[in-house]
Amino acid sequence: MNEHATSTPLVTAESAGSEDGITLIIHAGAGNRGRHHTAERSEQVKADVTRALDAGYAVLEAGGAAEDAVIAAIHVMEDAPEFNAGRGAALTSDGLARMDACLMTGDGDVGAVAGVSTVRNPIDAARAVKDFTKHVLFADPTDEELAAWGIATVSNDYFITDERRRSLVEAQTSGDTWEKHGTIGAVARDAAGRIAAGTSTGGITNQMHGRVGDSPLPGCGTFADQRTVAVSCTGIGEAFIKAVAAHQVADRVRFAGESVHDAAVATLAEVAEHHGDGGMIVLPATGRGVVAYNSEMMNFGYRSAAGERVQG
Repeated sequence: MNEHATSTPLVTAESAGSEDGITLIIHAGAGNRGRHHTAERSEQVKADVTRALDAGYAVLEAGGAAEDAVIAAIHVMEDAPEFNAGRGAALTSDGLARMDACLMTGDGDVGAVAGVSTVRNPIDAARAVKDFTKHVLFADPTDEELAAWGIATVSNDYFITDERRRSLVEAQTSGDTWEKHGTIGAVARDAAGRIAAGTSTGGITNQMHGRVGDSPLPGCGTFADQRTVAVSCTGIGEAFIKAVAAHQVADRVRFAGESVHDAAVATLAEVAEHHGDGGMIVLPATGRGVVAYNSEMMNFGYRSAAGERVQG
């Protein structure tokens, strides 16, 4: 066995959803459980993931669009302080919550924001960029732009929790360890077979001012192509950027003819070559999806006519 093979983290992967028809897959972060993990926290994560599945799947059952289901699920998780997105976002080195988000539909339409600090639900700002502008990515849109798009805003204090303050102090006094606690995302397929993907994050605890990870970058942390798959990633963003991870999965499916499972596993192996761990959820326009990760754990859930599962 060669040295590369022995040093590559094992990828855990499982099929998710139905072969066809409506399907929703969500993730709420991958990494290690952290020094402050408790059984109570695990149960709360499971409860919030279930609520997010309820919200998104209700949209699909009512005949709604895949992107609406993605947003409904992400709203629940952005509002839950257990996750690293919206309320409960990781804090930057200057003690602020600065968040990124991206929304992409299978027709290639996409919008994203980076570094927002007052948007209550960053995924809404990403959708606004997609729907109301000719651009793809806005870095810290102005209050005037947000108001024009009808985006709800709050003070930055709304996002900051005692737990995230503690994490920042620990990172700044005990060493920066790439703490991970819950970038969120969703992929959905609606009754018309349309697919969409969305991702929302607060980044990494103690990240430098101005740092942007993979989540808002189409093709890196978020991607959707009706010819192939919808993808949302979580983990060490720098490694997913270097691997162009989300787009790589789609390319492997489209051009190499790989299965969704094999494409996700191979892409995570390349992420590991860039010294990164994490996971992804992948859903094709036709066929079952996959949940895959090469980290200690991943919070996720999925639901379709074939059944449901939640892991927290």
